Amino acid sequence: MVVFLDVLIFENVIVNTFLLHITAQTLMIKVKLKRLFISGAIGGIYVITLVFPQLSFFSGIVFKIIVAVLMVYIAFKNKNVLFNIKATVILTIYSMALAGICLFIDFYMHGNSKYSIWINNIPYEYVMISIMILYMVIYRITVFVKDRRDVFSLVYNVEIGINDKQKFVRAFFDTGNELREPVTNLPVMIVERSSFEDIVMNEKGKYYIQYQVASGKPGILEAFKPTYVKIYNGTQVEMRDMIIALSDNKLSNFNEYTALLPRGCI
Repeated sequence: MVVFLDVLIFENVIVNTFLLHITAQTLMIKVKLKRLFISGAIGGIYVITLVFPQLSFFSGIVFKIIVAVLMVYIAFKNKNVLFNIKATVILTIYSMALAGICLFIDFYMHGNSKYSIWINNIPYEYVMISIMILYMVIYRITVFVKDRRDVFSLVYNVEIGINDKQKFVRAFFDTGNELREPVTNLPVMIVERSSFEDIVMNEKGKYYIQYQVASGKPGILEAFKPTYVKIYNGTQVEMRDMIIALSDNKLSNFNEYTALLPRGCI
């Protein structure tokens, strides 16, 4: 038998990535495809223990369990022991189910059965791998489109008045934004500084607001109180008193919005 090691490893990487992908779906957690692929690559490289007799010691059941646990940990980055056990069991069940399907197909293709499966003389392994890749791509596209649709449903047109000037921004309604200016107790809308490049701020009217991100890192935002804020909510226009804080960072990777509306303003 001739074994092309690069093809064998590639096939196993795709299969492992697919199994980790459906395991993540079963656990209903979002995982970056990059981590799934890295974890799948580790499992794909492990297949060499079945090819080289010198490494046969590492193909035992204990090492297989260790590799499965390692793959789960790398893919999901969860330190909870029960979670990792649960994910490993699910991954193992899916692996066994897929192996059973492959044995079934192989039996009917090369066995003595009077039935036979032929797909234009293409090896069934390539067909299955193509289906796995297609499934992961379609799923990722579907999730991306759904996320974009959900984002757009929470994006509002906002008019900010500053003395005799007006600025229009697209703002995302961030339910996790509970930032308030401590003196006035007004809610704070965060806007990219680039939106106010042509407006000179009055130094006397500036506020400095302390904030803390989810990671615990603190910071200070420069802010001011506008003349008015109008939020266009469909056919309605809602007036709100709030503080505008300026951010030096981009708020949207896809430029879908340049501001974050605070909780309770809609």
